[in-house]
Amino acid sequence: MLKKVVSLIVVSTMLFSVTISASFAKGWGKDKSWKVEKTFEKFNQTAFLTNKVFDDLEGYSWARKAIEKMAKKGLIEGYGKGIYAPKKPVTNLETIIMCLRIMGWQDQAKLVRELPKKYKGKKVGEWAKGYINVAYEKGILDDVDMMYFNPQGPAKRHEVAKYVIRALGYEEEAKKHMKDELPFVDAPAVPLGSVGYVYLANELGLMNGDPQKRFNPMGTMTRAEMAVLFSRLDDKVDSDVDDKEIIGVVDDVYEQNLVLKIDKELKAFTVNENTIIYNGEKRIDFSDIKKGYRVRVELENGEVVYIEVLKNDDSVQKIIVRYTGEVKEISKAEPRRIAVQIKQMLAIFDVLKDAKVKFKNERGRFEDINIGDTITVIVDKQNRIREIFVHRERVRKEIEDEYEIEGILTSIDENSIKITVSEKVYEFDIDRDVKIKIEGRDADLSDLIEGMEIEVKIEDGKVELIKAKALELEIEGKIVAITDYKSGIKLTIQTDDEEYEYMISKDVEIELEDEEDAIIDDLKVGQKGEFKIINNLIVKISIED
Repeated sequence: MLKKVVSLIVVSTMLFSVTISASFAKGWGKDKSWKVEKTFEKFNQTAFLTNKVFDDLEGYSWARKAIEKMAKKGLIEGYGKGIYAPKKPVTNLETIIMCLRIMGWQDQAKLVRELPKKYKGKKVGEWAKGYINVAYEKGILDDVDMMYFNPQGPAKRHEVAKYVIRALGYEEEAKKHMKDELPFVDAPAVPLGSVGYVYLANELGLMNGDPQKRFNPMGTMTRAEMAVLFSRLDDKVDSDVDDKEIIGVVDDVYEQNLVLKIDKELKAFTVNENTIIYNGEKRIDFSDIKKGYRVRVELENGEVVYIEVLKNDDSVQKIIVRYTGEVKEISKAEPRRIAVQIKQMLAIFDVLKDAKVKFKNERGRFEDINIGDTITVIVDKQNRIREIFVHRERVRKEIEDEYEIEGILTSIDENSIKITVSEKVYEFDIDRDVKIKIEGRDADLSDLIEGMEIEVKIEDGKVELIKAKALELEIEGKIVAITDYKSGIKLTIQTDDEEYEYMISKDVEIELEDEEDAIIDDLKVGQKGEFKIINNLIVKISIED
């Protein structure tokens, strides 16, 4: 019987460095100075105080640290040439993208090239469609957002609170607080459907009112304010399996080296001239770092790019925490639970019904986890597991005669199919009589198109069923050629980036401003408009005046 754990206090750090070797340890003199065989070239110490991430942060001392920290972590970007534009309002799309980056879902968004079927909002750039799709899948955007979402519209503060709380997975908890009293003088201005989100955003210390206790729910958020908000969120979320953040105690500082003691082990890190260093809200020099300082460092390509000196009271209560340990016991009956040995403590977690399980090579099931596996779990503040990463490849047992793989269709021919799953490509042999369904309807191999989201069902080592989602695409451009084939009409469309060629569906819907019942013959070279494509067929054409 698994016993309930009332309290969990664990510090789990994933390290990206080379452990100090025994030969280096021997060079540790009585004065504790770091002795190395290699001589490092001296570099300008004042560079740490004078270098800049952005050139337009004058007057934003209250946000500079957050902006520079988030930029160094690769979580926010500027507009090039040293421009961050701190005063510029944040758009709804920018807010969504930030939520996905903080939660570690950006790579998934980059693999997707289509909008959700239900999306009826304003136009979205091709590069951003995956972000909208994943945001909808993760519950950050809902069905109402699919109808009215305006990507480039300025994000209102109450909407930002909604997106952030949903990203954290606290939608249900927010609903419980929809009728609670808010501690702001302008609380009546908060839309009724956002009260619970604003309540939690304030309760979790993410979004607070101004000195006059105003939340300003209908006001827009600037890019400077966004950096501060998401810096707070980043501090409270520990969700990346491959985290590059390290906390340790300074044991020595020498030339370009920072030596930290982490869990009783010494590790050396290289610091370059572009590293940003903070003690509190003040920028400091690398030489100002002293032995005994507790610091947080951010790594990029193995080198330190950001250092922050931590005070004793700088510990932040995490909203989402990551733990790594060995599986000691599993309860696969409802409610599902798992016991994990984390250092000196046995921790027991409930597992959410929709918790995702990932192995090194592919997705898996909770039932695939074995006692003795090393796992990393992502846990919410109620100690419920929402994601599990198993530190081994998923091995299918001989007795397992059925399993499924989900991914993006990379290529297909008469004999094989390739699927990309988390940037890894898998190939399966297929027969011509394989059963195929697209959006639940029977289809043929020729109907499958690269880029589709597909689910492949394997039985006895053979592909038995392929389920696919229709590939939808919307482009805006100019008709530069109309070609008449025996099989139908093909349009060549010139966009800002490249040319596209698609056949027109026999059931195409054509909208011309001056024609109520427009037909294909009304299309002319040179016309500009929007074109909706499903499975490589143009199904809707809207020609501009």
